[in-house]
Amino acid sequence: MQHRYSTARVGDLDIHYELADYTPPWRETPPETFLLYHGYARNMQFWQSWVPLLAGDYRVLRLDARGCGETTIPPEGSPYTFEQLAGDAIGLMDALGIERVHWVGESSGGIVGMTAALDRPDRLQTLTLCDTPFKRSAQIASTYTLGEGTRAAAFDKYGVGGWCRQTLSYRLDTTKASPALCEWYVEQMDRTPKHVANAMDKAVAQGDLWPRLPDIKTPALILGGDRSLIADESHRSAMRERMPHAKVVAFEGYGHGINLLAPQRCVEEIRRFVGART
Repeated sequence: MQHRYSTARVGDLDIHYELADYTPPWRETPPETFLLYHGYARNMQFWQSWVPLLAGDYRVLRLDARGCGETTIPPEGSPYTFEQLAGDAIGLMDALGIERVHWVGESSGGIVGMTAALDRPDRLQTLTLCDTPFKRSAQIASTYTLGEGTRAAAFDKYGVGGWCRQTLSYRLDTTKASPALCEWYVEQMDRTPKHVANAMDKAVAQGDLWPRLPDIKTPALILGGDRSLIADESHRSAMRERMPHAKVVAFEGYGHGINLLAPQRCVEEIRRFVGART
């Protein structure tokens, strides 16, 4: 068994990560690696329940994105782009000597994964998107301002945690989540500095991968709750149309947050998808 929980210097960051490997040490071939990338203003703890579901057969790499969790917080005013975030993850793979990964991203973490698949397709074996839209809808953009005009103004008034609490039902199906999970979710997002949440919000607002979806050649699995308010049926249908080789699986009766609410089913779907390609 190998287990590493550490930091690695990548460009201007000390990236906080965990690399778990509980595969049999006598196996004849080295295990493949899953990279788990969290969503907006969150951290790698959102993948906690996935590690034991995967690490017996694969290495599992999860990280705190730029400014999140325990990774270096950039100065105020630092811009964010999806290309930059994808580059951070690829840089971490380089630092750890990992050539290729099965990328799993939740929500905007899937957009980072799609960006990596477009810019560095040689580094991805497969791409799984959990509740990932190809762009943010105008309705969500408006709702997330909480009547304050901008999300930044809402953060100023309520704080990141307070904002999260008022908008939580969009990112997590609160009809299925326990009160403890809801409170934990708010606490974790409240750890993200306000200027980091604002910078990430600007990146999401500018992101629109619709024109480039047909260029994604990495085998892709699209998972989502059929009641998600962020990655709804219109997004799934559009991605099915623009990514004809992708497999789409909708979780009936679920809203957003299937990575937290149905981790075992997510992993079962991914194992079938990956196994069919080996």
